Amino acid sequence: MVALLLWAPLGLIFLSIGLQFRKDRSVQKIGKIIGGIGILFFSISFLTVPSSPSAASSALFVSILPALLLMLVGLYVALFAGNIPVRRFSPGMRPVGLLMFVSGFALLESMHWNNTNWIPSITWEGETNRFWMIFRPTFLLAMSSFLLAGGYVVNLIGQRISQTSRILYLMGGSAFLLLICSVLIDGYQTSADEFHNSVLFAASDLLGFIAGVGLTVLSFGLAIWQFERKRPGLERLSPPTQEQLSHAAEIIQQNIRGGEDE
Repeated sequence: MVALLLWAPLGLIFLSIGLQFRKDRSVQKIGKIIGGIGILFFSISFLTVPSSPSAASSALFVSILPALLLMLVGLYVALFAGNIPVRRFSPGMRPVGLLMFVSGFALLESMHWNNTNWIPSITWEGETNRFWMIFRPTFLLAMSSFLLAGGYVVNLIGQRISQTSRILYLMGGSAFLLLICSVLIDGYQTSADEFHNSVLFAASDLLGFIAGVGLTVLSFGLAIWQFERKRPGLERLSPPTQEQLSHAAEIIQQNIRGGEDE
């Protein structure tokens, strides 16, 4: 039952992602339907197979889904609003997008610091959801790292986008500050020591991910370099003869209007 109601839906989600790279639009639509079915069955797996320890992942997914949706929709609106070539929203929608992103982020953080009925719970079977201790440190560490690095890169591009750089610095700095506070201050369900260990594990995971991506790019580059190095050089052609030039001129004159007038 666990394989059918929890792991199989996850497989459908990955299958859906793979089908989105096909050129056939009908195949992409089928992939989206398959992905929707997979997400639905995975989301309710904590109800269908509650005896499985892995069902805690679907319970956490349902709990953080409202905050993640607010953040993703707000980020989408903020990025595609304003004076940009791919604008899809009016410039006045950018503050709304940023407000949605901040609200989603605040809701996500309130799940760690507060225990009220109107905030989604991070507990599972009376204890802190172990997947929360994986998700939150990784999320904060990745968010602060990429936003601070993005702000630095954007600041190097030019002065016109210095405001964007300041926003990235502010958001990345806020995420890093919350990460430090979580290491030093106990949450309502987690201790600072537990979170400190989770941060170390998250840092090792991110470093491993970055190292893996770097090795992949390096291997891909070496493969291309070896392939190009073994290819024979291009032969230099002799210059065209007068007969070839005359024949080309005749063809050009036949295919360009106005040649008869000249």
